[in-house]
Amino acid sequence: MLERREARLFPGLRRDDAWGKAWDWWGRQGFHLAKTGPYRFHGSSHYARIGLRREFDLILDDVSGGLNVDLTFRAQITDEGLIAGAVAAVFLLPVAVLGGAVSYSEYETDAQTLIVAFWQFLSVPSGAATDRPTSAMPAKCTGCGAALLPDWKVCPYCGRTRD
Repeated sequence: MLERREARLFPGLRRDDAWGKAWDWWGRQGFHLAKTGPYRFHGSSHYARIGLRREFDLILDDVSGGLNVDLTFRAQITDEGLIAGAVAAVFLLPVAVLGGAVSYSEYETDAQTLIVAFWQFLSVPSGAATDRPTSAMPAKCTGCGAALLPDWKVCPYCGRTRD
């Protein structure tokens, strides 16, 4: 299981403005969203094909002069993923071990890419142009607008081939 927690202060940003902006952004990344409290929500995404579940919790708190945003992101292999990995391990142990290491690395890269893209998105003032990617911002899918890792050829959310 992978877990990352980060909190950032955004001077001058209002909680009401950030709420809709954050909700929309995470929804476009393919997460199912649920409000868990005042200015708090939870998102989850499940890749049945590879047995990966991703979840996050977001808390927006007003502070003097700005907004504190607390993000906890988790990724874990589901039972389906564990079963597939165990079957592969029986037949191809060295390959399965290597595949597990690569998969964990990809999950970690995916999580970090989403987190960085979210922080960058939130720091752009409302109404400003956000279509120009910065050097650390991942490319967007032309089909659904989700963040894409550099080596992805197909969007895992909508299935569209990368342009």
